[in-house]
Amino acid sequence: MNLLEDEENVQRSKKTKMIMITIAIIIVILIIICGVLIYQIGNIENSTLKLVLNSQNTQFDSSMFIIENGTLYISIKDFAELLGYRTFNGDYKTKYSEDVTNCYISTVDEVASFSLNSATIYKQVQQQEMNAEPYDYEYFDIDQPVQLRNGKLYASADGMEIGTNSLITYSESNNTITVVTLDSIVSVYSSTFPNAAINDEDALFNNKKALRYDLVVTKSEDEHYGVYNSEGQEIIGEKYASIEFMEGSSEFTVTTDEGKMGILSSDGRTKIEPNYTEIKQISKELNYYLVKNNEKYGVINQNGNIVIYLEFDQIGIDEEEFTSNDIDNPYILFDNCIPVMQNDRWGVFDINGQQLIPVEYSEMGCINGTTTDRVSNNVVIIPEFESIVLGNDDKYAIFSSLGEMYVPLILDSVYSITTSGEDQFYMTFTIEEPGENGTTVERQQTYDLAQYFEEHVVTTVQEPQIQNTTIDETVVDPNSVEVTDTVNPNADSTTDQNEIQPAA
Repeated sequence: MNLLEDEENVQRSKKTKMIMITIAIIIVILIIICGVLIYQIGNIENSTLKLVLNSQNTQFDSSMFIIENGTLYISIKDFAELLGYRTFNGDYKTKYSEDVTNCYISTVDEVASFSLNSATIYKQVQQQEMNAEPYDYEYFDIDQPVQLRNGKLYASADGMEIGTNSLITYSESNNTITVVTLDSIVSVYSSTFPNAAINDEDALFNNKKALRYDLVVTKSEDEHYGVYNSEGQEIIGEKYASIEFMEGSSEFTVTTDEGKMGILSSDGRTKIEPNYTEIKQISKELNYYLVKNNEKYGVINQNGNIVIYLEFDQIGIDEEEFTSNDIDNPYILFDNCIPVMQNDRWGVFDINGQQLIPVEYSEMGCINGTTTDRVSNNVVIIPEFESIVLGNDDKYAIFSSLGEMYVPLILDSVYSITTSGEDQFYMTFTIEEPGENGTTVERQQTYDLAQYFEEHVVTTVQEPQIQNTTIDETVVDPNSVEVTDTVNPNADSTTDQNEIQPAA
């Protein structure tokens, strides 16, 4: 019996070992399978683009993002709608266009406009107070031009960050796009800076945008404003009656208790002393500022030196009247011409403060109808020939950007017609023809402006030169500056009416 029992024990032991070995092999196989599955799942997850919006995983259409050579491109309208923007075809300045090569996105606070193949976008903050002057358009260079893909306009992450005031990052390692909206940024800084002036009902939208640049506008208990950086270091002391961040120039407009305004840089340096009742930058490249005192306007540079004396009722044109001209800067045309108006008369100065065109014209530009008139467009500039239109007593003249008179004050009108997105410019001129019984008959002709210029006007554009010196108010009398108009020999003030030939 003992031998039989021993044999059974041996058999039983062998079976147990076999079972244990089998279980161990199965466990190893399962571990390998699990590892393979985890690896494959990881690969699938890494190969699947993910979007984290304000710390939340968010579903999105696969066509919203395109990644090429490490650069992230974003469908402008799709992404903007995800963030709560309204989207439109066309250019914002000509709102009733349905041109699919342009689009703009809008909230109650701001509008941003994009154009195909352009590496520049512009934005405009909406008015925050009744009867307040509208904000100027601010222009921003982006790292890549806008592209057309899949029938949609795409901008780079850099362009969409600026356009939507958000923070966008793309991690190639885990294939994840992370987006933080301005509202979320405001929420974070509000908890970090209890005195941040960004949650009040009257908080300026521009000051909220400063948070994207790690700058926090704060308000003291006695309601004075200052600026701190994200680390809590003081940049501008809390001693101003108001402060407003201007994103386009990365500067702060400050207002004292006495109602005087100045400009401080984003690192706290004083650029323009607070000596003016109004001030704003009109040229980032030139560092020029429009200033106002005693209801008169002038232009100064970043050092506070006078470029154009504060003696004008208006400087710059109303670009809303000339939407088809697509004017980037209503204060400085063709990078050289500063329109000024005094006592209802217009003239033009150059960027050195020298008078180009005498202040004696009743109209800046030719108004042919309302801004929604599709028959003819109002014209103040002719881009192809760097020309400016001024008028007097219902007659119009055309000048070059250097003040040369191309066509004397004999035109009845200057206008453009937009066809397939292109502007064709025309001018009308009245001629006298012999009539019956020795009388004369007036007949108005329409001329193709480009054809006339190519045949009769020298069109070589000269680059304006910027002088290193500016006007010293204590030395130079602005009324002492003598201006000599150079008149084109083919278009002088004594031009015979019959010298201008109608378009074929």
